[in-house]
Amino acid sequence: MKHNDLEINRLIERLENLGILVDKIESSGFGSMLNFEMSYQIPDQNISSIINFRRFDIQDVYLYFKDTIDQKGTILFVE
Repeated sequence: MKHNDLEINRLIERLENLGILVDKIESSGFGSMLNFEMSYQIPDQNISSIINFRRFDIQDVYLYFKDTIDQKGTILFVE
């Protein structure tokens, strides 16, 4: 297993702790800056959404979602 695979598994766990169900996540690149394509589902919604991050650090992806959720676990805004 590559180092990035471990970090991505940790990212998935952290997003699920926020209440975001990750359907699929793909990454390319190496090192700390990666390209991500992720499909996810927000609780109580039957729609999966896809988001792309280009040249993001794994921590930045987590913070992006963390910053869009209020204390009640409700998504405020995700593009």
